[in-house]
Amino acid sequence: MASRKRETQRGFSELEASGTVPDIPRAPAVPDVADATGTIPDVPRAPVDVAVTPAGRPSIPVAAPGAPPSDVELEEIHERGTPSLLGGGWRAVEVWTQNRIYALDGSMMCRQVQDRASSKLVGDHPALGSRLVGGQLRDGEGRIVKVAHPFPRRGMAAVFATGLGTRLRVSETSPVTRVVVRQRTVEVGADGAPPWDALV
Repeated sequence: MASRKRETQRGFSELEASGTVPDIPRAPAVPDVADATGTIPDVPRAPVDVAVTPAGRPSIPVAAPGAPPSDVELEEIHERGTPSLLGGGWRAVEVWTQNRIYALDGSMMCRQVQDRASSKLVGDHPALGSRLVGGQLRDGEGRIVKVAHPFPRRGMAAVFATGLGTRLRVSETSPVTRVVVRQRTVEVGADGAPPWDALV
């Protein structure tokens, strides 16, 4: 069988005379928000402010007032006490839908499901003990048109998985309304190291 020689083209330009790669400023990301039907509503978006540092590089984009909320909210919890505070159960992530709150630990394992109307725990929910792997959005015919990882975006179904390899089973929730990441900081003083084995 004859082999053909193929020329490839370089994807980057040559270095400048100074020997450094020039900085290319990136445009700020604008979130893509889809509703439960999979269509993207025509919602006017607020401008994004980008400050330029003295070195000429853009800083991290900051959403202007009135911008749509982020798909993932960060909730910071600051506590003071012994390292044993970190050893108990902790809602590291909450995935909210219209009827349920899925409480996940730091390994993205679903540990509690709470009914929003009654605030009671749902002890027999199929998501308990499964791992959050992301989110997916289906069109009107049921085809998956968008996926997100590691967290679902608003309007997507959260996808939970159980099992390994070819026996992997996935299930999905109703459309997600909120995702809250709960960052915990404990000031422990001179009480020693935290129980890391209880967290991993």
